[in-house]
Amino acid sequence: MFQKITFAFAFLLLLNSCAVQQKSLSENDWYAFTKNSTEKQKPSEVYEFSDGMIRMYGEINGYLMSNKSYKNFELSLEYRWNVEEKFKTKNKKNSGVMYNIPADYPDKIWPKGIQFQIKENTTGDFIFLDQVTAKVNGKLVEAGASVTSPKFIENEKPYGEWNSVVIKSFNGKIIQYLNGKLVNECIEASSTEGRISLNYESSPIDFKNIVIKNISKD
Repeated sequence: MFQKITFAFAFLLLLNSCAVQQKSLSENDWYAFTKNSTEKQKPSEVYEFSDGMIRMYGEINGYLMSNKSYKNFELSLEYRWNVEEKFKTKNKKNSGVMYNIPADYPDKIWPKGIQFQIKENTTGDFIFLDQVTAKVNGKLVEAGASVTSPKFIENEKPYGEWNSVVIKSFNGKIIQYLNGKLVNECIEASSTEGRISLNYESSPIDFKNIVIKNISKD
């Protein structure tokens, strides 16, 4: 009987460990912040959560910021440009996923951290914001307010189709994938942990299947 109880307890611990290791991010895992506000806002009051998607549209730039901070993680998600006629805009398609945003950094457009650039013709670029640095291809990226390190290859799908993004961040080594292909990589990033944001930059965009998991090696 004791052995059965011990096994059951160990099994429950294993299940709990797995639950902690991987998590699908839902509405309750974010808060919203916009350019014309100084306070955190309820996500559903700013963006639409429906049919398993986050739909970001409107006139005001802003973002969804994770409530929690993460270190040594793999983040995966899907996005597509919203091409419905009612959301049509003349703006150049522009968005991004930011990560390793210091937990104590104040909300602003845009915060300190690293961005996986999602923008027509430049999707997959690194954007290092507010003095964040790293080495790309053996060369140190110069610190600045907003510094771009271009993607290695182009691999974005046509507008309206879903694209998959995977970001791996482990002790300063960062790998970015787009639709299964390596598009950027760096080492010795000066920002190694923090919050995650989905950026809205006046280009209607949808996100879904946002999953984060802890990793123990690069």
